[in-house]
Amino acid sequence: MRFETRLNLLDAVGSLLLFGGLLLSLVVAESWFWLAFAGFALMAAVYAVKGVHLLRARRRPTV
Repeated sequence: MRFETRLNLLDAVGSLLLFGGLLLSLVVAESWFWLAFAGFALMAAVYAVKGVHLLRARRRPTV
């Protein structure tokens, strides 16, 4: 239960970084795409871990 909560928190932080970086790149004259890339990488890692856990849960036999 705690692990899922942490993954959901990391997912929220990654999406905030992604959208915040994109918004700042559009509004401010400076380039903030590195922040968006960091958010995208974090979200990709979180979704990969969630997918692995989902596959492992499907393979376990229920008794």
